[in-house]
Amino acid sequence: MSAPSDEPERPAGLDLRLTQESAEDLYEQAPCGYCSCLPDGTLVKLNQTLLAWLGYAREEVVAQRTLQHLLTIGGALHFEMHGMPLLLLQGHVRELSYQLRRKDGTSLPVLLNADLVRDWDGSPLVMRIMLVDITDRRQYELELLRTKNLAEQQREQLAQANAALQTSNEQLRRANVDLDSFIYSASHDLRLPITNIEGLVQLLREQLAEEQGPTGELQPVLAMMQESVERFKRTIEHLSDVTKLQKEHAPPTTDVPLWPVVEDVCQDLKPLIVATGATLEVDVAACPTVPFSTKYLRSVVYNLLSNALKFRHPDRVPQVQIRCRSEAAYVVLEVQDNGLGIEQAYHAELFIMFRRLHNHVEGSGIGLFMVKRSVENQGGKVEVRSTPGVGSTFTVYFRR
Repeated sequence: MSAPSDEPERPAGLDLRLTQESAEDLYEQAPCGYCSCLPDGTLVKLNQTLLAWLGYAREEVVAQRTLQHLLTIGGALHFEMHGMPLLLLQGHVRELSYQLRRKDGTSLPVLLNADLVRDWDGSPLVMRIMLVDITDRRQYELELLRTKNLAEQQREQLAQANAALQTSNEQLRRANVDLDSFIYSASHDLRLPITNIEGLVQLLREQLAEEQGPTGELQPVLAMMQESVERFKRTIEHLSDVTKLQKEHAPPTTDVPLWPVVEDVCQDLKPLIVATGATLEVDVAACPTVPFSTKYLRSVVYNLLSNALKFRHPDRVPQVQIRCRSEAAYVVLEVQDNGLGIEQAYHAELFIMFRRLHNHVEGSGIGLFMVKRSVENQGGKVEVRSTPGVGSTFTVYFRR
């Protein structure tokens, strides 16, 4: 039996050649650049890695150049003014960023680490330099910087856009205030003059009746004057309604029973329904209530239904369908007719205040404006599909 050995047991499969790596090979082929310099920077030794980076032969730099010659002008100044004093003071410097100048004129970004070796009397003897290639790191930093600059540009553009939007909003707010003031003034200030005109027309009618009675020529004129007064009064009432609607941006909502509202509107429009022979199909069972302002729901139903009857096609009996359905975020009411229809190009104009597309029917051009504004004030929307000569469907989305 052999005596036990004092040597540590080698791991199984270890290549013995790896244990024969020389320090010189490690120095020459290290993944970083090594060099040694005299205190004045004169290069006395470089490893092969650094020579390969620089593109110089060993004899071209050893004792021929200084470390400062391998740096850019700014880097050399920085090393002289900052790196070297710091090295003399504390004996080492770490991670100073420089650009190495290659023989072919290109540059290589590196981090410089250095240790100062002193002689027996404390005087500086040699500098041991280690240089680490940070090309990938520098590219990453440049990409970060580019991204940061781009983000700052976008932030500035966004700030400018927000400022422009705020300016536009302020202008729009002032315009709305001016419009509200105008509508209020017009509706308020015109009441007295139109009342006076109506009184004068009535006085004229009475005086003519006492003296000689309305002649055949004056009777139609008086009737036309009275009719003009009535239209003027209706317009003022509509302006008053617009003023109220503008002020009540978000009136309180409640679950309004839909069928009684539709039934009430149909009763109001019964003379027109009878006169036109219109047929109505009402199917609102799917949504017994609508989350809306009570006073405006009737206005919505009235305007859509009365428009369906007024703008009927002259060659056929009006057929109107009123139906509803429930969607995730909305209660949807649809009013479909077989009337005149509207060209696609004019759909957006339908909801402009006082805009009328058919002048052969009496109206103020304010009904659909009121419908759209009251629905949008409560988070809903109004859409229209229409084909000229076929009919129209108005769809109202009441926000839940």
